[in-house]
Amino acid sequence: MTKRSSKETALAAGDAWSRYWASRTLHSCPCAFSGNYDDEIREFWLGFFGDLPDGARVLDIGTGNGAVAFLACDAARQSDRTFHVEGIDAAEIHPAEAARQHGIDASQVVFSSRTACEQTGYPDARFDAVSSQYAVEYSRVADTLAEIARILKPGGRAGFILHHKDSEALATTRAEIRAFDFLRDEAALVVPSRRLLKRLGYARNPQDLAKRLQEPESKRLRAEIEALIGKVGQFAGENPQAAFAQAIALQVARILNGVGTNGPAAAMESLRILEDEMAAHRARLEAIRKAAQDATDLDRFCETARAVGLLPSAPAELRRAGRELLGWTLSASRAT
Repeated sequence: MTKRSSKETALAAGDAWSRYWASRTLHSCPCAFSGNYDDEIREFWLGFFGDLPDGARVLDIGTGNGAVAFLACDAARQSDRTFHVEGIDAAEIHPAEAARQHGIDASQVVFSSRTACEQTGYPDARFDAVSSQYAVEYSRVADTLAEIARILKPGGRAGFILHHKDSEALATTRAEIRAFDFLRDEAALVVPSRRLLKRLGYARNPQDLAKRLQEPESKRLRAEIEALIGKVGQFAGENPQAAFAQAIALQVARILNGVGTNGPAAAMESLRILEDEMAAHRARLEAIRKAAQDATDLDRFCETARAVGLLPSAPAELRRAGRELLGWTLSASRAT
């Protein structure tokens, strides 16, 4: 097997997120905000960008569909300044489409997909500021911090919002991972569903299909699937943070119920798409879980930053309305 380069590995890691950003959502918290961030997250970034000089060059790392990059533009307008803003992401992103859905002018930012934050390709001392929200911690942190130090101008600043291991988002993430594992290990709906559809796929016409549905093995598989759907419903009722598992079970049921109309082949393809989406979603959740930082992790982060020529501030917890823990905030400047 040919060994992949570090850049190729980093870009491959973005594939699960490419599926997410293809939905044209603006950021990773679509259920919490109707548009772009409007809470303490927004306040942090407006404060960070607000001190930049007119004409400043800004790079948003792990930009997704551009939420933080657009906040940089908001900060420039509020202070009657102009920034040159760019955003990069290892995934395939769709900021123009996402911005259009929220009435945002995406033309003010230059975006680049499939760009690893460890190797951005920019020249030395290019930027006055680099931002990263729920992003740099997914990467090879030492390499990314060294790259940030390289592309920042002397005295330039970097701002970070990082996942916190004790945040409500991480509690939900862990619960959702358990739900996916439950669907895989204890209520593996897809397995008997695939077996049933394979049997039905041999039907030559609608009459043959109806006949095959009445065969003992088909009835047994349908009974197994119904029992598993009930098991998932009980699990979802007992685990409110994982209630989406029931929606997945119901989607499997709809796929199977549509066999008579759409045919076994179409149902099998729908099941395959669902499996792929589930795998991608779990991969994103696992990446979030691994990226989350505790205080010890933040100490190492700061040590690494200092080792590459960045001068970090003390990390602080970011909370919504003083209660809900959103993550860590941290800023750093490049030594002059």
